[in-house]
Amino acid sequence: MVKMAKAVLLDLSGTVHVGDHLIPGAKVGIQMLKSHGIPIKYVTNTSKESKSCLRNRLCNAGLEVHENELFTSLTAARNYVESLKLRPLLMLEDEAMKDFEGIQTEDPNSVVVGLSPSNFHYKRLNEAFNLLKNRASLIAINKSRYIKTDDGLSIGTGAFVSTLEFASDKKAHVIGKPSKDFFHLALKELDPKLQPHEALMVGDDVRDDVLGAQQAGLIGALVKTGKYLLGDENKYGEPNYVFENLEEMAQFVLGQEKK
Repeated sequence: MVKMAKAVLLDLSGTVHVGDHLIPGAKVGIQMLKSHGIPIKYVTNTSKESKSCLRNRLCNAGLEVHENELFTSLTAARNYVESLKLRPLLMLEDEAMKDFEGIQTEDPNSVVVGLSPSNFHYKRLNEAFNLLKNRASLIAINKSRYIKTDDGLSIGTGAFVSTLEFASDKKAHVIGKPSKDFFHLALKELDPKLQPHEALMVGDDVRDDVLGAQQAGLIGALVKTGKYLLGDENKYGEPNYVFENLEEMAQFVLGQEKK
């Protein structure tokens, strides 16, 4: 058990907000941490909208967020594509395409998959499949099993990535959580001197947010909000901490700071 977290990484969807509404306790908890000088980074697998759209959504919901506080799997995916000079077929919603402006997409040699209901139909999936069978690489912005929406639980990106993996006999390179690199890059962007064991990662997805963070050397905390289902904390591994919401998490962090 840790004495104190020097920084906090927060998942967004299901932890801070669901759709256009903040989760009870989220704003208060975040304000508590910020008022005591605890650095915060929002780390999200959200791949359905750009960073600017996401920021506007949070601000409209009543939470003041600056773009430099956001670390998204879309941003990390773009950086990966640019580093390898790939030309991707982008399976993304229009709202997410902004984060890939300027990327060459003609004669694609890779397939990038985000949460894109408008692309998840036979014709488009078959187009991606044929590229993969012709040596294109497969890049998953995340591999989430399911997400929490205003209407309840919905299938995540992972189901469609797995479809392409199965059909093409090709393994996807996963960019977002639970990738160790994703957590470490988020920490580096927050503070290059910060060590993984000094940061607390908080989320509602016990596997991707919490256990993934713990495997990357961070402290993991599960919140019982969003996609959380009763007993999640006992199903797949043991989170370092379990909290009802972000307000309870913040109270704990600040209480540890005083010890």
